[in-house]
Amino acid sequence: MIADACHLRKDCQALLVNFKVEEHRLLNWAKLVQLDYRDDKLVLNHMSKGLIINIMDQQQKLLFSFGRLDKKYERLTEPLLEEEAEEFVLQNSDRLIENGTNESGERNTRSVRFPPTEELVKMSLKFVQQFKDVPKRLKWATFDHQKMEKLIAKLAEFNDKMHEALDKAQVDLLIDMQTRTNDQIVLLNRTMSHMVQIYQSQQSEQIGFRRAYSLLEMEDSEYDGLIDSGAVTARGAAHQPLAALAQQNFIHLAIEDSHEDLTSSYAREINMPDLPNDIRHTELQYKDIRPRQGDQFPQEIDEGVRTEAYYKNTPVWIEWKTPDTSGPIQQDGAVDAKIHARVKKLAALLSKHNRTVRFRAPFCRGYFIDEDEGRFGLVFEKPAAVSADTEPTSLHALIANPENDIPSLTDRITLMRLLAETVERLHAVDWLHKGLRSDNILLFPKKGGKVENGQVKEGEINYADPYISGFDYSRPATSDDMTERPLDNPAADIYRHPSVQHRGNCEDVGGRESYKKSFDLYSLGIVLLEIAYWKTIDQILSINLENARPRHTWAVEKRLLEMEPQHLRGVKSHLGNTVEAVIRACLQGPVAFDLDADADEKREVVAAQLQRAFGEKVVKRLACMKGL
Repeated sequence: MIADACHLRKDCQALLVNFKVEEHRLLNWAKLVQLDYRDDKLVLNHMSKGLIINIMDQQQKLLFSFGRLDKKYERLTEPLLEEEAEEFVLQNSDRLIENGTNESGERNTRSVRFPPTEELVKMSLKFVQQFKDVPKRLKWATFDHQKMEKLIAKLAEFNDKMHEALDKAQVDLLIDMQTRTNDQIVLLNRTMSHMVQIYQSQQSEQIGFRRAYSLLEMEDSEYDGLIDSGAVTARGAAHQPLAALAQQNFIHLAIEDSHEDLTSSYAREINMPDLPNDIRHTELQYKDIRPRQGDQFPQEIDEGVRTEAYYKNTPVWIEWKTPDTSGPIQQDGAVDAKIHARVKKLAALLSKHNRTVRFRAPFCRGYFIDEDEGRFGLVFEKPAAVSADTEPTSLHALIANPENDIPSLTDRITLMRLLAETVERLHAVDWLHKGLRSDNILLFPKKGGKVENGQVKEGEINYADPYISGFDYSRPATSDDMTERPLDNPAADIYRHPSVQHRGNCEDVGGRESYKKSFDLYSLGIVLLEIAYWKTIDQILSINLENARPRHTWAVEKRLLEMEPQHLRGVKSHLGNTVEAVIRACLQGPVAFDLDADADEKREVVAAQLQRAFGEKVVKRLACMKGL
């Protein structure tokens, strides 16, 4: 009710964001411990119950005393909050998510929106409304900014104390729940101004207090290896999870909305004053790049092939971007301006890393133009922990080589989990990969290991540290312009959803359906199936890619889900029900995630629901298999 009252004021949005964050932290904790009217279902040890009951009693007194009642629950003579005649009503989930509305029902784009309320809130309101002293609805009589700051600080302190009562397994689950809440908050607010509000609300100096610690900041050990991975953290990158997510999304929006002239002063509001300059200067000089072998790069380079090279004596690899040959021919070997602009955006995005957001993408130095061949090259640095002469090996190459041993079940489940988490992180900031396949998943051997042409000669592969590359056709999901049509390539099409294969789309004027997140999830499902069988998808379905026609690649989805159920049954038999359910959900798409098959995934409500359901039904299930 206090948060509802804050919605009516324009001068307390930052405080409201913090208040709502603490509300959702409390709700996540309550859901985790199965809080109900009675305490017999609480998932807490008996020694903690007394402490929790005491803290919750203090929370109740704090909230009741805030501006309306004193500590003895007696009415104040000059309250900050007063009761309104109209009753507070919880809207349906769609309306509640879009709760920044004015009295005329029009959405207030200035308000930061939050995920829908849980059933626990509805139960609580129904319970307390039985008492005559509970107000129908509150509004501000006098707004006390300082008192609101103290209230939020105290609520945060209470939340932290309740987290201390959890065991390690519960803490891990709570971290996942809070991460997914943060994802929904960012997905429901898709403007740069909203990202600034969210980022600034998480800065301690803005709200007058500094927490002793943050639960999410403490649990980063799984990603410690990424510190030395070669990923360069952007200057001014935030570390608090929600702030980092908002900052990363701001970067994506700034790069995509290139028609807006991003100023240093505006970027400074999110602590990245160098961002405008970094975005504009991503092109590298061709003369500074030389191949590792020979004097010149090959004239003919197939799609997906990586070339070892040096950039100013730094070992790198090149990923080539060749314009679609079916497009208009450029004169005198010039490159297409539209494709040039997209490659520039892509290089800018891949050069901005925030370790807190946990993108498993190699660091991109920038791009260059090979004018003689009319193509672009994206330049990627090797991880710092990898020796200069170690080349990345694709997952596809490892699977396709019959001389390699099948990795242990532990390694395969770990790899599945990390890939699913990475797709979840990409989608959390509305970013699509649009080229996900095993050939674009890169791995390196452990120290002392050696791999040649996809065959492990010495040592072992580090399956716990994969990188996702091949972002050749990636773009933010909210962009409405048509994307470049991929080249004819059955080896790539076999991983794509039928709707986005070469001639399979008919939504747009150009005969192509707009790409969406569920298509990335479909591609992920194919990759997970390959890891499960340790066979490539063409081997699993006995498709000869050299002679494949569009009808062969279009039929993959139907064969797996309808015509040939033995493939998924085989996963269940060898890897269990959980892995089979995860792969099936990815292949089925929106329906498996409680959405209509034709749901508009660009809508904020739909995007948040898909993100939440994917986290619950895929990422969380794989995470629960860590102990194998």
